Amino acid sequence: MLAVRVALSNPEKAAERQSNLEDHKRHLRSGRLRIVQSGPILNEHGEGSGGVVVADVVSLEEMRRFSAEDPFVLHEVYSSVSIYEWRLTIGDRG
Repeated sequence: MLAVRVALSNPEKAAERQSNLEDHKRHLRSGRLRIVQSGPILNEHGEGSGGVVVADVVSLEEMRRFSAEDPFVLHEVYSSVSIYEWRLTIGDRG
């Protein structure tokens, strides 16, 4: 199944974002989750305001565990994190 994580940034945690950015990237690239797509969400000014991860998972619990270990989650860089099952209806999973 596909799962999507939508995380919105906490504007009060800009320093934590910067100091944990490389660890966050390493976590996403660790291979512990089959990530299909991932990237930042930009606001109308082109500034990062969160991120989206789409992953091929066995269960939503797999995405929840992976997300809980993300340095951005651990250091509260995100003000909210939502995880959903996603059913692709248009597009190509390649």
